[in-house]
Parts: sequence; structure tokens; C-alpha cells
Amino acid sequence: MILEKLEGSFCDDYNKLEAYANALRGGNPGCHVVINLSKEALLQGKKKFLRMYICFQALKMGCKEGLRPFIGPDRTFLKGKAKGQLLVAVGRDNMDHFYPLAWDVVHRETKRRWT
Repeated sequence: MILEKLEGSFCDDYNKLEAYANALRGGNPGCHVVINLSKEALLQGKKKFLRMYICFQALKMGCKEGLRPFIGPDRTFLKGKAKGQLLVAVGRDNMDHFYPLAWDVVHRETKRRWT
């Protein structure tokens, strides 16, 4: 209860995701942001976050114009109260620098999610 008062509630943060997505779209024309909610929860009149995908237009253009035809997947596990995985698609340029191309927060990694 004390930590929630100090840090705020996860529910408050999840309720701000749509506003965050709209701010990304408004400030980054061509930015691709998708938020998926549970259909079952929506049928019950509730919102339950499933995943969020973000790809900035500048990263798309940079990938097409300057990166090698290499895209590598990476992931990290999210720990704490909000569990899941952060999936990242990474591109590489001619100087062997790596750049994140897209992010996707999911509950579990599957072949379909990477596709």
C-alpha cells in the first residue's frame, strides 16, 4: 500500500497508454503504434492490457536507406508486478552499430509474435 502511494498504481499507468500512443502518433508522423487489449475482458466491460507495439517512422526510413539487410530479434524479461517480455527487432549498419527498429511488449514469446 505504501509503495503504491509512493510510486502510483500500475492501473493509472495502463490507463495513460492510449494518450501516450496518440502523443507518439501526433509528434512522429508515420509512427506505428498498436495497443492490444484482451477481447474477453472487454466483453466483461473491463480493460486488460495484452501488448503494445511501437515503430518510429525515422527508424523505418533509416532501416530502408542505411542498414544492412539484417534484422536480429532480442528479448528481455520484465520482472516485478507487471510481468511479460519486451521483444526488440534490431538492425545493423555498415559500421556494425546496432539500432532498435521496433518494440513489442508481450506476455510470452511466440513465433507468431515475432512475425
